[in-house]
Amino acid sequence: MMFSLQRYIQRTAVSVPHLASRRIVFCALFFAAFFSKASSSDFDRTQRPEGQAAPKISLPHIQKTTLKNGLQLWLVEHHELPLVAMNLVFQSGAAFDGNKPGLAAMTADLLDEGTSSRDALSIADELESIGASLSVSSNFDGSYVSVNTLKKHLGKALEIFFDVLVNASFPDKEFQRLRKQRLTTLLQQRDQPTAIASNAFNYILYGAEHPYGNNITGNEVSLKDMLAKDCENFYRTHYLPNNATLFVVGDITLREISSQLETALINWKAKEVPAMEIPKPKTIPKRMVYLIDKPEAAQSEIRIGYPALARSTPDFFSVTLMNRALGGQFASRINMNLREKHGYTYGARSNFSFVKGDGPFVASAGVVTAKTDSSLIEFFYELDRTYNDGITSEELSFVKKGAIGGFALTFETPSQIASAMQSIVLYGLPENYFEHYLMNIENVTLAEVQTVSQKYLNTSKMAVVVVGDLKTIRDGILALQIGDVVYCDVDGKPIR
Repeated sequence: MMFSLQRYIQRTAVSVPHLASRRIVFCALFFAAFFSKASSSDFDRTQRPEGQAAPKISLPHIQKTTLKNGLQLWLVEHHELPLVAMNLVFQSGAAFDGNKPGLAAMTADLLDEGTSSRDALSIADELESIGASLSVSSNFDGSYVSVNTLKKHLGKALEIFFDVLVNASFPDKEFQRLRKQRLTTLLQQRDQPTAIASNAFNYILYGAEHPYGNNITGNEVSLKDMLAKDCENFYRTHYLPNNATLFVVGDITLREISSQLETALINWKAKEVPAMEIPKPKTIPKRMVYLIDKPEAAQSEIRIGYPALARSTPDFFSVTLMNRALGGQFASRINMNLREKHGYTYGARSNFSFVKGDGPFVASAGVVTAKTDSSLIEFFYELDRTYNDGITSEELSFVKKGAIGGFALTFETPSQIASAMQSIVLYGLPENYFEHYLMNIENVTLAEVQTVSQKYLNTSKMAVVVVGDLKTIRDGILALQIGDVVYCDVDGKPIR
């Protein structure tokens, strides 16, 4: 081994003329040989590695103040690098779309497309010239404006940030372009089984009258009726300082940033913010099967679930760990069954969407067409056995270690810290939430997991949505007799 490695190094050195480069090659080859030897003799790959002790996490101290216009400011000093990350979070998202689905998302996308003094290209060019980035987005729970910049360019980045925030002009030309893009995207989604299944699943669970039943992008009717003025009205109603919290993380002090903000945002005034409570969805009285035809589809898309629970649930930690074992990681029951054992899919999973209202639970996969009925059998096998028996103590220990081990990665960069903090305000969590996170994970008992399994995994109250080539898969699904069958169009609406 060593003789052949030496000869390879000698031959490689001849082809690498610079001494520094030769040294790099020598080091790389040495360590490659070392670790290759170690990997072949020191590890038993037939055994799952033992987890290490929970890491000790030193969480950053949060400093807070409120500006004169009502804007809440949270700051974490992070002086390791000369960077500053800012996340501005508004408590209004697509749940406030009303009868215009897609309004919050369109408003967010249009916000940085022009101001009273800059067009979209000027904004992009000026940000690029200082190596900064700005993004605007929206989901069901909120709307977000974020900026990342070097500390030395903070003044210029703030100037652009506040211009976009306070002086957005909502140009009709850009609105028309974005609307056309969205309509094209919707048209494409109607030909994509994955998108059809996800959109139809939400509609079937919640209906068009509930915010969660609509595509966050909007629909063809709402987008064609929407005007740039509608986006501007949404902005003036919800993008208010007293409806927002600004999270700042980086190489800066509270005194520095608060004085700049007070001066820059002096004309951004507070107003009354409309209140809205997300309605409770209708319950599913019994299991129903919804079939959507996609002729010649390469595979079948399966969605199984129901409107489950909100982020505010006291069961959050026990449900999170239960779901990691069920379908929330690669080595989960669902994935190991459908993918590793049977080869029906590239990946199968389950998820609880923790949002302000009762978000959906969904078990999902794209499966081989000929094995659609078999895949449904295995899905229900794993769901039902978890419902009846919970998980094992070994599984609980394993998923705890995974959750604990990944926790520290949440706080590596200023942007990650800012994103983590915003969930505290967005969902009304305790300010010391992250300080107690690891303890809350450790304290979940097997009995608690058993309780939430029986509370949230009753498959007799779930909807089953399958999108695929019905002429191939229909008879097999009907033979299972897992529920009354409803045939739907690509939007999830029943058809005869």
